[in-house]
Amino acid sequence: MYVLALDQGTTSSRAIVFDHSGTVVAKSQAEFAQIFPKPGWVEHDPKAIWASQSGVMHAVLAKSGIATRDIAAIGITNQRETTLVWDRKTGTPIANAIVWQDRRTADICDRLRAAGHGPMIAAKTGLVIDAYFSASKLKWLLENVPGAKERAAKGELAFGTVDTWLIWQLTGGATHVTDATNASRTMLYDIHRGAWDDELLALFGVPRSMLPRVVPSTGVCAEVSIDGARIPIAGIAGDQQAALFGQACLSPGMAKNTYGTGCFMLMNAGPKPVASTHNLLTTVAWERGGVRDYALEGSVFIAGAVVQWLRDGLKAVRSASEVEAMATSVPDTGGVYFVPAFAGLGAPHWDPHARGAIVGLTRGTTTAHIARVKPPVAACRSWSTFDPVGPHSAPRLMAAGTWPVSGPALRAKRRLCPRVVLGHYAGASLSGEFLQGGVMT
Repeated sequence: MYVLALDQGTTSSRAIVFDHSGTVVAKSQAEFAQIFPKPGWVEHDPKAIWASQSGVMHAVLAKSGIATRDIAAIGITNQRETTLVWDRKTGTPIANAIVWQDRRTADICDRLRAAGHGPMIAAKTGLVIDAYFSASKLKWLLENVPGAKERAAKGELAFGTVDTWLIWQLTGGATHVTDATNASRTMLYDIHRGAWDDELLALFGVPRSMLPRVVPSTGVCAEVSIDGARIPIAGIAGDQQAALFGQACLSPGMAKNTYGTGCFMLMNAGPKPVASTHNLLTTVAWERGGVRDYALEGSVFIAGAVVQWLRDGLKAVRSASEVEAMATSVPDTGGVYFVPAFAGLGAPHWDPHARGAIVGLTRGTTTAHIARVKPPVAACRSWSTFDPVGPHSAPRLMAAGTWPVSGPALRAKRRLCPRVVLGHYAGASLSGEFLQGGVMT
């Protein structure tokens, strides 16, 4: 028997088939379009998200050569916070998804902060007020899409993060759920009670009828029909929590740092939430077997996305694979400094109005020097999130990601933190590990 993991990310969708031992049998990946309507705005077409994920799912099944009846279960991991709203009857989105990187709601967050709501929100959700999270995005959609607020009040609209959207599509609209890790990223969920919070819903003007049912991260929550075979969905987790589990950070104090579109440090805090005094987030790590574990998180919004910007924005390279060779073609950065604050600054600064900057340019500066800056910048920015967890004693830091961490980035990180241990990309591993333990034994 096999496990099918669906990994829906910010810039691409991936599907992986694992065998009983956890070995990768086959994988497939496809990028999809990024939409930038205005400065600071980032959107995805919900239909493109589903088309890319459905496409790689069928492609990996064909590539693996196994029968769908031999798939024991499906696990889902996903980009978090990205906000979608659709019609409950037709399944038609009312607008493009607002991506987690989007900054359009910074002013809404400023007003909430000025009104003194920060301590209450932090106490219930473990989060700081920021445009990063789903609540202000959902509020914006309800207030700016014509008729959305009225339709939501009538119970006609459904809200979900990407996991919810995929499950809705996979089940033909029969199942509207999310898991505790994704719910904890909405700023509408009380992480202590494990429930949607009425005070937060009222503050953001969100009708409870829009919300998905929250289920544990592991356990059968729906059933899917693929090529005539009925397959259970038995694992859901946001991508960074999935990576924490996949890197085997199962004991309190263990931490991982994932280099993907962004760069996210998570440390296992155990069954009791730990409040940070250094502007880190307290979030749900996973919920399984009736136990909810927590994590401390430092969020760096832009890391590997710089590679995509060098390719698609500056047209400096034709493929992402060229960037590391370009970076190593020069001995140093030539005095160039790069702040890739394309989506504001996350932890520990939380400045939604910050913007990117490149300084130190001379006539001798080339795109190779800019590419060379990227790895140490990512290392330093991620170190700024790891250093504050020192009081909580992370014994080692697992480093992994979807762009190379074996070259300049890892060397820079090891200079800052000798406890870095090189791991493997494990974004979909939580689903595989959970399902092997819970379904395939």
